Amino acid sequence: MIIIVGASASGKTEITKVLIKNYNYHKCVTTTTRLPRVGEVDGKDYHFLDQDTFINKLNNSEFVEHVKYRDNYYGTQRKDITNNAVVILEPNGANELLRKLPNDIFLVLVESTRQKRKSRMILRGDDIEEVNKRLASDDELFSKDKLLKIDLLIQNDGQILEEFATLIHTKYLNFLNKK
Repeated sequence: MIIIVGASASGKTEITKVLIKNYNYHKCVTTTTRLPRVGEVDGKDYHFLDQDTFINKLNNSEFVEHVKYRDNYYGTQRKDITNNAVVILEPNGANELLRKLPNDIFLVLVESTRQKRKSRMILRGDDIEEVNKRLASDDELFSKDKLLKIDLLIQNDGQILEEFATLIHTKYLNFLNKK
């Protein structure tokens, strides 16, 4: 399984979309208690649950990993883990999966400059106060030293996403062949 980690607006979601489209990876849909953004679809972008339902599933051991991030729960349900999958996680969730499946995880960290991330968030219509809060919290949360391992580091400041997807796919195949 490929885990992609990156701060808000680093490009991780767009790279993941290219991996799914061009290389037939399956998206591991994660679960959250946050409200959907405009255009997000339940079951496609996330499984959107209310907090009580999420906690009930958590108490029933239905999650492989979970975290609380900015007052919302996020997690990966056991039922959503598949072979040939790609998932976007924050560092704590990625580390949980790495601890549970250490030999099966290929971790990609996507970085972007703070200015580029801010510009992308503003262009997609995010509230400026929310943008500034995310930038402040993401700088600490998404630092390299927070991850147990990084198999591939990508610096995305506007390069071609297809090239990143090809690089990830090639490195992942090499990773699988060495197992």
